[in-house]
Amino acid sequence: MAAPRSDRVDSSRRLCARYRKFFIAAGVTLGLQILLCHYFLNLSQRSEDINFIISGDNSVKKISTTKNRGTQDSPISDKLISTNGGKGPPRMRKLYTRASTTSLNNDDSLLPNVLPKEPANKAVQNQNNETKFQEVPGSDSPAAGDSPLTNIDVPQDHAFSKAPLEWRQHDQAAAEGNNEEQQKKPEPSLAQFSPACDVSAKDVASAIKRAKTVQCKQEIADVFCQQQNGTLYTINLPNYCPNKGQDAGHYYGCYRDSSSSRDLDGGMTELSDNTPQACIDHCYRSAQKYAGLQYGKECWCGSSYGKHSDKLDEAHCFTKCPGDASQTCGAYLANKVYGTGVQEVIRQDAPLEYAPVEPDIPRVKIVFVLTVNGRAVRQVNRLLRLIYSPSHYYYIHVDKRQEYLFRELLPLEDRFTNVHLTRQRFSTIWGGASLLQAHLSFLTELFEDKKNWTWDYYINLSESDYPVKPVSDLVEYLTAYKGFNFLRSFGKNVPRFIKKQGIDQTFHECEDHLWRVAPRPLPSGVIFDGGSDWIGLFREFARYALNSKDKLVTGLKQYYKYSLLPVESFFHMVLQNSLFCSQSVDNNLHLTNWRRKQGCKCQYKHIVDWCGCSPNNIKISDMERLLHYDKKPMFFARKFEAIVDQEVINSVDVTFHGYLYSGVQSLSNYWQNVYHHLDKNTKVKDAALTIYSSVERIASSLLDKTMTSCALKPFKLLETTVFNEADHFHGLLVLFSAQLQSTGQVVTLEVHAEPQHYYSVVDNKGKAARLQSLEVGTDFDVKELIFRNDGNLIGPFDEITLRHAWLPGTEFSVSIAWVDPTNEIAASYDVHIPSVYHVGNQKPFLNKPLRPGMWKSCVMIDLKLVACTQFLVTPLTFYNNRPISSSEAHRAHQGPNGLYTSTDFSEFKPNLNLNDDPKLISEANINSRKTGPELEQWVDMLAKFFWVVQNTCVTELVSACPMLVPCQNVSWSSRSPDLKSDTRYIGAKIPVVS
Repeated sequence: MAAPRSDRVDSSRRLCARYRKFFIAAGVTLGLQILLCHYFLNLSQRSEDINFIISGDNSVKKISTTKNRGTQDSPISDKLISTNGGKGPPRMRKLYTRASTTSLNNDDSLLPNVLPKEPANKAVQNQNNETKFQEVPGSDSPAAGDSPLTNIDVPQDHAFSKAPLEWRQHDQAAAEGNNEEQQKKPEPSLAQFSPACDVSAKDVASAIKRAKTVQCKQEIADVFCQQQNGTLYTINLPNYCPNKGQDAGHYYGCYRDSSSSRDLDGGMTELSDNTPQACIDHCYRSAQKYAGLQYGKECWCGSSYGKHSDKLDEAHCFTKCPGDASQTCGAYLANKVYGTGVQEVIRQDAPLEYAPVEPDIPRVKIVFVLTVNGRAVRQVNRLLRLIYSPSHYYYIHVDKRQEYLFRELLPLEDRFTNVHLTRQRFSTIWGGASLLQAHLSFLTELFEDKKNWTWDYYINLSESDYPVKPVSDLVEYLTAYKGFNFLRSFGKNVPRFIKKQGIDQTFHECEDHLWRVAPRPLPSGVIFDGGSDWIGLFREFARYALNSKDKLVTGLKQYYKYSLLPVESFFHMVLQNSLFCSQSVDNNLHLTNWRRKQGCKCQYKHIVDWCGCSPNNIKISDMERLLHYDKKPMFFARKFEAIVDQEVINSVDVTFHGYLYSGVQSLSNYWQNVYHHLDKNTKVKDAALTIYSSVERIASSLLDKTMTSCALKPFKLLETTVFNEADHFHGLLVLFSAQLQSTGQVVTLEVHAEPQHYYSVVDNKGKAARLQSLEVGTDFDVKELIFRNDGNLIGPFDEITLRHAWLPGTEFSVSIAWVDPTNEIAASYDVHIPSVYHVGNQKPFLNKPLRPGMWKSCVMIDLKLVACTQFLVTPLTFYNNRPISSSEAHRAHQGPNGLYTSTDFSEFKPNLNLNDDPKLISEANINSRKTGPELEQWVDMLAKFFWVVQNTCVTELVSACPMLVPCQNVSWSSRSPDLKSDTRYIGAKIPVVS
C-alpha cells in the first residue's frame, strides 16, 4: 500500500533540509564553472586579435599578434620544457610571453608620442607551422601543397619584446632597410582613411589591418571596392587567334563514363553553379576541345570522347544542373558532352638540331634585359663578361632599393654604348604585381628612347642566371627559328595552375608587400596559359603586347595589374589569344634547379600573402646534371650564387666556355660588399656597425703596439666586405680611413678579421655521435639551409636561430637549451631528429632585449649534456645607424624585464653544468650602464674573443708604416686583382697567367 501524500511530502522536506548544503555547494560550483568557461572563451577570442598602438602622428603601429609562426624541425619541436617530476623535460604546448602594459612603461622618455598604451597579447604561437604551401611554379615548378594561405601572418621581428615600441620599430627598420626619406615622410591622418564600401570581408579586412600606412590601407580598400562595383576588370575578353573550332556550344550527346578510365581525361572541377555554358567556358579556358557534365556539379574536360560506348539514351543524363534547374548536367558515370570551340593549341617544335643557317642570312640581335638585385656586383660583372658582344644590347634594371649595386654598375654606360641602366626603377619583390609594370616600362623605353637599338629578341636574365652555352650558339638558334616566341608553359592542368598561382585572387602591392584582397572572377572567352617568367619575346609580338589598344591586351593588362607573379602568365595569355598564337615554342631557354622539399617553405610570406616555391642554388654536386643538357635547347641555368658556391661557376666557365684559369691566384676567392659609406638610404644592422667599428679600433691598437711610428686614430668606416675562400667564410674585410698621429696624414687601410668558433663536445658516443655541427646566427635561409647574416653579427634585438646538423642513424629527440651570460637558462626546447641526414633550425621565442655577452646553445640527449656552442650577442655602440645615447644603451643592455619566457628553467642548471654566480649578475648590471669609451672597451673586449685581426694592408704607401703592404699585392684584400670579374675583360677571355 502506497504511503499517504503528506508522508511523502514530509520525507522530501527532510531530505532537502539534510542535503541543503550540498545543493548550495553544487550550485555555486556550477556557477563558477560557467563564469570561468565564459571568461576563457572570451580570452581565447581576444588572443586572436591583433593589437595596435596609435602613435602621436596618428599612424597605426602593430605591437603584437598571436598568429606569428616560425620554422621548427618537427611536429614536437615547439614544445617548451617545463616541470615533469624530475623525470625529464616535460612539455608545454605553447610558449607564452608576458608582454603587457608594463613592457611599455619602463622608460616613458623613450615613448614621448605613444598613447594609449595597450597591452600586448600574451600568447605566442609555436614555431612548428604545419601550413600547406601553395605552388607558384615556373615552367617546371614542382607540385606543392593544396591549399593557399588565407591569412599570412606578420613576421616575428620584435612583436613580443618587452622593449618599448620605439625599439621594436628601430630594429625592424634596420632589418628592412627602410630609407630615410620614407621615414621622414609625414603620415596622413588616420581620419583620411575612408573606404568607399564595406571592407569587412575576410581577406581585405586582414590586409587593411596589417598594412602600416594610411595610404596603403586606402589603396587596398579602393581596389576592393572597385572590384565589388564591377569597375576593376573587364571579364569578357575576345580571342583573336584564328585557330578556332566550329563546334562551340554544340551538344554531342550523353555518353557512358568509367571511374577506372575516364572518357574525358583532361581533368575535373566541381562547379557549384554548374550549367552547360559554365562548363564549356571552364574547359575553353583550359584549351580542351570537349566539356562533359556529370553528376550535377562535375565538369570534365578532354580532347576526345566516346571511348566506352556509343551514345546513351538522354534519359541517362537526368541530373538537374545546380546553376539552372531547367537544364540537366549528366548523371553518375554519364557525361553530357559539348564542344568548346577550341582547336589544339599550336606549339612549334624548335629542337637544338636544326639545318645550318646560311652565312648570308642576317643574325638576330638580342637585347638582354638584366633585372638585378642584392650586392653581388662581381657576379653581375662575371655574367656580363660571358654574354657581352658589340652586336647585342644590354638593358639593366637595378632594384630601386639597391643603391650600392646601381652606383657600382653605372660606369658601364661610359664604357659601352650598348649598355644602359634604366632610371625608371621598381622594387621587384618576389611575386610582386609591379614586375609586369616593370617589363612594360622596359619595353616602352626600348621602343621610344632606344630606337637605334635594332634588336630582334627580348630575353630577361637575373644576377643568378649564368650561360651554359656560348651566346653565339643562342644567336644561331634564334636565327633558325626567327619569329617564334619562347615561353615555357605549365602543361594541361589549367584549374590546378589557376589555384596554385592565385590567378583567381585579387592582389595589390604597396609598402613593398603584396596583399591578398579578395577572390575574383576569371576572364571568359580566352584560353589560359602560363608557366615561367623567363621569356624570349620576338620584337613584333613584344610591340603588340606593349602598344595594342584592343580589348584583349588592355583587358589582360588591367587584370594582371592586380595579380601574383603576373609575368608568369601575362605574355603567355596574350600570345595564345592573339594573331600570334601560332608562333609559340614551349621553351624558356632556361634550366631551373627545382628541389621541392627545400624550395617550397613559404619563405616569402613576409612579403606576399601567399605561399610559393623558389628554385635552389646550383652547386658543384649538380655539375653532372648540367652536362646532361648539352644537347637540349637550354642556354642559361639558374640559380647560381657565388657567395654560396663559386666552384660550380668556375667549372661552368671551364667546361662550357673554354676558360682556363691557369695561374689565376684569386680563382677560389670571392668578395661581396655588405657595407658602403656612400649608401645613404640602406640601413645596416646596428650590431654589424658595432663590430665593424670595433675591428677598426682593435686593428689600430695592434699597429700602435707593433709600430710606434704608425700610431693611428680611426677616422671613418668606409666599407666592409665578406671574404670567402674555397666556398668557405674566411672573415670580414673592414676598410677605413685613419689619421697618422705623427704627421696628421690620412691613410686608408683594410683589415682582415677572422671569426673564432667555440664548439665543445662533451659526449660523442652513442646517439651523440650523429651530431655533426652547431652554429648560431640570424636570418636563416630555410631553402639553402645557411645563415644570410655573414659573420653572424648578433645584437640584443635579433631573433637567433640554432642550425644543427646530424649524420644518419637512429631517430630520437634532443633538448636544446639557451643560456645567457649570467648563466640564466633562457629557454629549452625538444627537437625530433629523424633517422636520415638532417639539418634543422631551432628558433627560440625570447623576450627582448637579449642580455649582451657570451651566450651558449647546448644540446642534451636524455637530459645529459652532449655539446655546446658559444656565440656573441654584442652590446651596441650604434642605435638606428647613429651613435647610441646613454639612455638607449641602458635600455638595450639591461636584458629583459623578468624572464626570457614565462617558464623558469633553473632546475636544469645541474644538467648543463651551470652554477648560480652573483658576480655574473653584478657584472652584467654594471656593464649595462656603460657608455662612451667604457662601452667601446666592453665591446672590444668581447669582440677579441670572437674575432682575430689576421692582416692589415694599406691602399697607398705610407713611409711611417713600412711594414704595411699595399692591398693590391695581397690575395685576401678586396683591392687585389680579381680577373674573373674584372670589367676590363667584359666580352673577352681572361688572359692566361703563367
